[in-house]
Amino acid sequence: MNAEKRPWWRRVSWINACLRFLGVLKNPESTSSAPEPNPIPEQGLQGKMLGKSSKRSKRIAIVSPKGGVGKTTVTANLSEALAGRGRRVCAVDLDAQNALQFHLSADAVSPEGLASATLRSEPWSEVVRQGVDGLRFLPYGFLSEHHRERFEHAVVDGTSWLAEGLATVDQKQTDYTLFDTPPGPSAFQRAAVEMADLVIVVVLPDAASFITVPTVERGIETYAGEAAQRYAGLYFLLNRMNEGRVLCRDVRAMLGERLGDRLVPEAIRFDAAAEEALAAQQTVMAYEPDGKAATDFDALAAWVEKTLK
Repeated sequence: MNAEKRPWWRRVSWINACLRFLGVLKNPESTSSAPEPNPIPEQGLQGKMLGKSSKRSKRIAIVSPKGGVGKTTVTANLSEALAGRGRRVCAVDLDAQNALQFHLSADAVSPEGLASATLRSEPWSEVVRQGVDGLRFLPYGFLSEHHRERFEHAVVDGTSWLAEGLATVDQKQTDYTLFDTPPGPSAFQRAAVEMADLVIVVVLPDAASFITVPTVERGIETYAGEAAQRYAGLYFLLNRMNEGRVLCRDVRAMLGERLGDRLVPEAIRFDAAAEEALAAQQTVMAYEPDGKAATDFDALAAWVEKTLK
């Protein structure tokens, strides 16, 4: 490949040096590859969870190194795509921004959610909502700052709180559980990753995203711990891919070189319908089912089924 045709990040020597130092590029000689919910009592933060099931769904943690990459959009549309393929889906919002229900709610937005239910020692089954195409979802819920701090500091510790909450939801009626986690490292992300069978990191086709890849890998692998020996793997998904831009194509090529088969083959192409769908409080799958993004999410759902079979 001559110098003129090489990607920009290959042509600038200091960028190459920095990326090799960060582990993004391999050395040539290397061969390794809202309203306030009902009042919450001050006692009984976790309570006794009921209804544990011997059969559980396959669990997918959707994570991102930073905000603004479309993580919640991916969670919502992958959930609907799986439901559209006949799978029984439950999407769980672990992000205090509580945005998932704006994508999935078939009814008016509710202030209640898993956080307030946990603080009141109520089962999560009490706040399960019905979404589009028959899928179910658990909103995080709207909390005051005081109640949010109580939930995060007194309840969220390890995976027990998440396992206990999910145990109250009928797992026999669920094929896939998807976790929408807060951007960046957090106790919520850790709990979801520790319980996951598959972890999908959503990134954009830009320079900032591929520079964070080594850090994200180390963080997720640390969170997974022993679970990393059994789960299907850690994969990276390109969102808002624009084939018409040289930078996007270059970043995709770089990620392919760096990640190999851990780069999800089904990138989600940029589609204005995604923004329009959210404004209409719908998923892309429902808003424009024959559009580019909807087609890509269906392909992503097929890949998930194949990966977790």
